[in-house]
Amino acid sequence: MGKRWTCQDVADLKNMAQKYPATVIAEKMDRTVGGVVFKAYQLRVSLKSRQSSEAIGGPGPAGFDWTELD
Repeated sequence: MGKRWTCQDVADLKNMAQKYPATVIAEKMDRTVGGVVFKAYQLRVSLKSRQSSEAIGGPGPAGFDWTELD
């Protein structure tokens, strides 16, 4: 069984979910990716996808420019 989630852990997860993908959050919090994803699911917190607009780069489908979303 993994570490228990404290109130501070939950607050940190909610804050980092806006900025980092689950893999980075897990590393920063010393938790498994599965644990982070499951807790975010329980809290109904959306996690940032692995690919950001910078990672995608260039025009997207039908010439859509992902960088305009930032």
